[in-house]
Amino acid sequence: MVDPKALRRWTNRALYVALCALLIFLDILPISVEAGRYPGPDVMLALTFAIVMRRPRHLPAPLIAAVFLATDLLYMRPPGLWTAMVVLGTEYLRVHQSVNEETPFVTEWLTVAGTLLAMLLAYRTVLWLTMVPQPPLTMAAAGAAATLLAYPLTVLVVRQVLRIRRAAPGEVDPLEGRV
Repeated sequence: MVDPKALRRWTNRALYVALCALLIFLDILPISVEAGRYPGPDVMLALTFAIVMRRPRHLPAPLIAAVFLATDLLYMRPPGLWTAMVVLGTEYLRVHQSVNEETPFVTEWLTVAGTLLAMLLAYRTVLWLTMVPQPPLTMAAAGAAATLLAYPLTVLVVRQVLRIRRAAPGEVDPLEGRV
């Protein structure tokens, strides 16, 4: 017989991987002939942050690393560098997040913004130190701003569609135990 805890965890993980695969597929589709003026949001990163801030146990670090390493390879970025930044950022959020439903959303949003800014600066610093060509800082900042602006909508989707919400104080999940 299948353990309900394990089934729920693996179902959530498979759903995350499927959503990320769909986002990657939609991102690499040649929909437009000309390049846009500003980069769009990194919805996959916003989705990862939103899930980690709500239920940290749903996304283990190796799963996040595998998904983002695949994107590094598909997007032809330096393999593993952005992956390392994402894993470090999500682990920081995992350790410093409050699993309390009463924490204001603005506090969460500012925490995510600070983490994203630190990730971006560390990524660009490593690229600069290794003399790897990189896009202009304004484009990277515009992409980060777009991701931060898309974060509330991503949280809404995670909460309403995927039904992943923050735990209430002292909540005991029948399948996962004390949250």
